[in-house]
Amino acid sequence: MKTKLIALDLDNTLLNPQKNISTRNELILKKLHRKGIKIILTTGRPIKGIVPFIKQLDLLKADDYAINFNGAVVVNNLNKKTLFSQDIVKKDILPIYNLAMTYHFPLDIVSLQQAYSIIELGKSTYENYIGSLMTFSNLSFTNLPDQKYYKFVCQDDPTKLDKIVALLKTVDDLTIVRSRRNLLEFLPKGTNKKIGLEKLMSHFGIEWSEVIAFGDEENDEDMIQAAGVGVAMGNAVTSVKRSANDVTVSNVDDGVAVFLENYFTNVL
Repeated sequence: MKTKLIALDLDNTLLNPQKNISTRNELILKKLHRKGIKIILTTGRPIKGIVPFIKQLDLLKADDYAINFNGAVVVNNLNKKTLFSQDIVKKDILPIYNLAMTYHFPLDIVSLQQAYSIIELGKSTYENYIGSLMTFSNLSFTNLPDQKYYKFVCQDDPTKLDKIVALLKTVDDLTIVRSRRNLLEFLPKGTNKKIGLEKLMSHFGIEWSEVIAFGDEENDEDMIQAAGVGVAMGNAVTSVKRSANDVTVSNVDDGVAVFLENYFTNVL
């Protein structure tokens, strides 16, 4: 079956440890995009947090989209119109906030336009991770605006996150997933990258057998299992490697480009 769409996780997959898209990855993706294959960035980041990568890859045609917030939002790269979204509101966050107050872990809450650090829980390193692409405000939970949010996160030491995950086993009204070993994400119930991709694929009339998906972490597992060709990075967690059809080399060694150059030998 002809490949029509390539879905790419960003952190620790397409991006190298310096948080950049290498020249080798850039060139192969641009070539495939010019040949009509849809290149879809599928990430936990908001759209504002991936604009430089969209521009670098020239993903600015009228039918170019991205999957953001781990599948909670599907947005057009050019006009920023939303094709699909699932959200949470302040009351959905309250039970986790109460747990955070009891067990002392940080929370950052993210809307389309900006993020909020709940200051009485302590400042995490999440703002440094996102960088200057997203505006952050420090405020108390009481003063958090009552509006739509698309995820909230806890960034902390991986060992501490293991303990926090154990506390959350009875929480069933949110989707809770690791996107990095030190980042735990809280999403609208039922949200994952597979769901977001399915909405976009339905829009274009694309089947899963026509999709290649790359990833490295738990939040990539659903789309890798569903894709016609699911590719785990060499640095992926064990469960993702087990779910994949193939394993490429690590993001340090341009694993995306290595796989695509071999897969599309007769096309390029």
